[in-house]
Amino acid sequence: MSTINCTILTDETPVKFAKEELHKYAEEVKQPIHYSFVLGVEKDFLQIGFIDQPLFQDGASIDAFQLIQKESVIYIVGANPRSVLFGVYHLCKNLFGYKWVSFFPNEKITFDDQRILVPAISKGKMKRRGLVVENYDEPDFLVQLIDWAAKHYLNELFFTFMLWDKVKHIVVKEIEKRGLSITLGGHSMHYLLKETSVIEKQQINFADDSWKDLIIKKIKDYCAETSSIERVSLWPADIGVEDDQPFLAHYIAFTEQIQSELPKIHVEHIAYNAGLSWKMLELTDDVENSKSVNTLFAYWGRNYQQSFRNEERAMDVLQKWCDATKAWNKELAVFEYYSDHFMLGDLFPPLFKRIHEDIESFYQLGIENIVNLIVPYLPKEHATELDFLYPWKSTQLMNGYYFARLSWGDVFEDVETDFFSVFDEHEAEVKHALGKIESILSEVSKWNVPLFPNRIMDPEKVVGHKDLQLVCNDLLKWKKDLEQLKGNAVQEIVDPYSMICFYIQYLNEKLAEYLSEWNDK
Repeated sequence: MSTINCTILTDETPVKFAKEELHKYAEEVKQPIHYSFVLGVEKDFLQIGFIDQPLFQDGASIDAFQLIQKESVIYIVGANPRSVLFGVYHLCKNLFGYKWVSFFPNEKITFDDQRILVPAISKGKMKRRGLVVENYDEPDFLVQLIDWAAKHYLNELFFTFMLWDKVKHIVVKEIEKRGLSITLGGHSMHYLLKETSVIEKQQINFADDSWKDLIIKKIKDYCAETSSIERVSLWPADIGVEDDQPFLAHYIAFTEQIQSELPKIHVEHIAYNAGLSWKMLELTDDVENSKSVNTLFAYWGRNYQQSFRNEERAMDVLQKWCDATKAWNKELAVFEYYSDHFMLGDLFPPLFKRIHEDIESFYQLGIENIVNLIVPYLPKEHATELDFLYPWKSTQLMNGYYFARLSWGDVFEDVETDFFSVFDEHEAEVKHALGKIESILSEVSKWNVPLFPNRIMDPEKVVGHKDLQLVCNDLLKWKKDLEQLKGNAVQEIVDPYSMICFYIQYLNEKLAEYLSEWNDK
């Protein structure tokens, strides 16, 4: 056990927590640590004369930190309090050897005091790096997720109003002490209008002004609860609209009204294709982009085996939103589904290369904001024992890890090295297996649009579809390709390797099950 000396230059909550975390993780190091540490934000170090000019071009608005070593003292300078915490985690990874790849608790740390800490500024590639947790109200998991998110420099947690009401008494302190931001919204319109006569299965009429003051007052009350709530992203119901309705224009006008009454909160509207209605996604003659609110672009129905640039209509729409938001100096964020166990189903694929290519493509388009949706796996009514054992929290986290690291701007090869290192002597085996699974099962999502509102995992719901034979052909091909990876059967998931073994076994069994059910049709 090592003890260290750590001084902080401010009493900001995330900096105090950063000190606690540094002590906590240093204590696990077996060798003596011959360094002392000083933590603070840029203005603190300017005040004491340690630096004579600002380090960070963008000031406190962008997450950035710098580690400076002078003899046996390491100074962690953050652009903002949250960035000081990120700097501490960066030090823990680079000096002590922590990885925090998974939720499994065992960390093999290897302290090396000869390691050189490069004194370069580390800065987020994407300004906004968020996780969207729509309606999963297991507090223990959410606390675990918040802790893990901060360790990989994610800066936002996104909740629906309904979920926030259920879990805020537990998670708000965890979020505040890490300095992360909270977005409230999602598909919450019916929840916020529950006292009115709005019919749940009907889309909201945004041309009707009678209910708007009520909702805006509620939103104001929520935002007064904690300064961590920095954004409102309130979406229409997840119900398609007829193509002849000027729906999007009325909805955007409502978000502009929210913004005018909450000037200190970031407000955005969503552009998405609920019920595969392009009218809710596309800029058309009756829609002018907002001059006052930001845009969240959420295209549902991607084929994750191919580049976003190959989604021709969606790519054209995204480019138009890019141009429109730039014209008014507003922000555009992309909403992705890398950890969505509904869209991707229980044939859930690793999407490591896809996430890497996506983030590079979006960044080249000038997009610097991205969020990733987490949707839990829900066993069906007649689920087997295997379905209830499926470790969805760990499988979704694989994509989450790449999303977090790559959205910060870490080099893809470094992310790969760290990710696969936790599998020890099985590193090469797991890397080969997950690469093959990505190349095979990333194609499953191509069926989401043709089978909509069902998926390839819903053969019991599909009646007389014209492409039944093509579905069977694909399932047979995927099954044959994946059978080559049949590995060790496991009785219990106890570490990352046994999780991967179970995952491969599970995928093989589900492919056989779905092939049989589709053939029966």
